[in-house]
Amino acid sequence: MANKVERVALSGGLIGMLTTNPKAAIDKVLVRENAEGWKAVHVEPHSTSNLFVNFLQLLILVCTIGLWTFGAGYMILFEKG
Repeated sequence: MANKVERVALSGGLIGMLTTNPKAAIDKVLVRENAEGWKAVHVEPHSTSNLFVNFLQLLILVCTIGLWTFGAGYMILFEKG
């Protein structure tokens, strides 16, 4: 039995809020991996607790005047076997 983890990245800021659909992003990964024979067994919201990454996100958000930053996302555990 084999396992793998896929990260679904989401955008933040005003652009991310208007254009990012978390459900569609997760569904896209699920469909792709199911076609390759992988089965999702767990979905976990992914957020960073790293102070440097949080600072970098805030810095990018300030530099783009609140328009965009990289966001958190989801981690999906798949198994095959």
